[in-house]
Amino acid sequence: MGAERVADSTGGLWKLSRRSPARDDNRPPLRVLFIDPDAASAEQLAATLPSQHFTAVETTAQSALVRMQSWTPDLIITEIDLPDANGLDLVAELRAAPTTRHTLFIVLTARRAAPDKISSFRRGADDYLVKPVSPEQFLLHVRSVSRFRRLITSPLTGRDP
Repeated sequence: MGAERVADSTGGLWKLSRRSPARDDNRPPLRVLFIDPDAASAEQLAATLPSQHFTAVETTAQSALVRMQSWTPDLIITEIDLPDANGLDLVAELRAAPTTRHTLFIVLTARRAAPDKISSFRRGADDYLVKPVSPEQFLLHVRSVSRFRRLITSPLTGRDP
């Protein structure tokens, strides 16, 4: 059964998780927000995620911020070069906000230079991937950062999410 995609008022797409790829039963579902001007590429990567995850794709920082007024993602995957903002500025802004300070951030960009990578981590990114990225590499990075989230929100640490 394929994933059902539904447009919403912000112009983004929701993926309702009704497909048969392997479910990752040992991991809780994630709400994943892709922010990328190339919606088709973001949709392709979103389709590689295990079926229990819910995803949304936005093509601008502004549409992503509108979406987050009613939906708080667990993971944001953003491009640096957005049409209306610098993705790293957006990461820093969201990392500082009380409602998204524990959100995970992966920067997914065509930029390969070390200064871009360093700047991404300094601004609050949890991971950095260079396009094009294979579906397998993408999934491994998502699993890695989600494992990190579970560790920092574990009852043993005494931290809340």
